[in-house]
Amino acid sequence: MKIRHTIADTNGLRAALLLISCLFIPFLSSCNQESYESGDGEYSYMKAEFVDAYTNGDAKLVNVMTDDGDSLALSKPVECKWATKADSTYRALLYYNKVEGKAEPVSFSNVPTPNIRMTSELKEEVKTDPVKFVSSWKSRNRRYLNLGITLLTGAAKEEQNHKIGMLCDSVVTTAEGRQQVYLRLYHDQGGIPEYYSMEGYVSIKVSRLPCKLNDGDIVHVAINTYDGWITRQFEY
Repeated sequence: MKIRHTIADTNGLRAALLLISCLFIPFLSSCNQESYESGDGEYSYMKAEFVDAYTNGDAKLVNVMTDDGDSLALSKPVECKWATKADSTYRALLYYNKVEGKAEPVSFSNVPTPNIRMTSELKEEVKTDPVKFVSSWKSRNRRYLNLGITLLTGAAKEEQNHKIGMLCDSVVTTAEGRQQVYLRLYHDQGGIPEYYSMEGYVSIKVSRLPCKLNDGDIVHVAINTYDGWITRQFEY
């Protein structure tokens, strides 16, 4: 089963060979590294960070910037199927050991950053099939609004796939001059059976919003869950 992005055209995730594990099972990334040694040394404890990951001219991941603003070179270049473009930036979840000031990757998983489409411009039917909501938070560098969600899935035909995206219903300016941005998670179950859970993450890139945020502005993200609609708010 594959996840295809027709609403969210994100960093090459349209590629037909990208399996659901690249998006909704971050712990089963195809970029696991087996060359490290575990132990109890000063640098042996594994860390997990959401990062911006950068490729070199050979489309290999060579360094990352964490949401805390720490720049780390990788202990060696890493080749991942989801990182296809040279000299590009990808959103990722990185498990690593810090060794001699560098990040020794244990697992690298792509985190999609969907383009944001205005609902009024969408020609397709708006799909808001339910998901399970897990978590939401604003990245410490204020560049991303992050969602943890779970899809229910099962054995699917070759042509069946989940579609995930982000819609903007409206931008309203209050009498006090604050902007209120109303987003909605797009999800098309695609006829896939709902037997078991697949958990993963979506990062909303703030720079892709239809307006520039100022202090006091609020972004509302509406999500249809199996328990009904919920809204998560992020204030700037």
